[in-house]
Amino acid sequence: MGIGQEERGRVFAGLVHQVVIDERRHSAKVVAAALGLSEPAFYARTSNRVPFSADEIRALLAAAPDPRLVAYLLRGTPYVAAERLEGDGGAVEEQIHRGATRIVIEATDVLESVEAALRDGRIDHRDALMLRQEIEVAERALASLRTLVRKVAPAAVEL
Repeated sequence: MGIGQEERGRVFAGLVHQVVIDERRHSAKVVAAALGLSEPAFYARTSNRVPFSADEIRALLAAAPDPRLVAYLLRGTPYVAAERLEGDGGAVEEQIHRGATRIVIEATDVLESVEAALRDGRIDHRDALMLRQEIEVAERALASLRTLVRKVAPAAVEL
C-alpha cells in the first residue's frame, strides 16, 4: 500500500519546520538560500504545500545538519547514519578514544531510559519513543566510531 498524495512528505516537512523554524537551530533565510530557494518557497516546503526534492533534501542536510532529519530518512531501512568526525581536530587516536567514550555515555543514557520506562512495570508509547531516540543516538555513535577505525586500518577492520 502506497503513501497517499496528501501524506507524502508531511512528517518530514513538519520535522524540518520544527528544527529550522520552531527551534531556530538554523537561520531559515540561510537554509533557504543553501537550497536555492526564496524564503516563501522554503516555507511552502516546511508547511508541506510543496514537497522537497531529493536535491533539496541533500542540500538541507548540509545546511541544517540535525541527526533527527537523517534518522527520519533512514528509519525502517537497514542503514544507520554515521557522523563525519574528520574535522574534529586532534589526532585520529584521540578521536577514536573520544568516540569510544561517547559510546559508553550513550549506552548509559539508553540504560537510564530503560530503567525509567520500567519503573511502573511497563513501557508505554512515550517510553518507547524516548527509547528509540536514545538508541538512535547510540547507533550513530557506534557507526561513527566504526568509520574512524576503518580510517586508521581499512584493510584490517571489516566491521
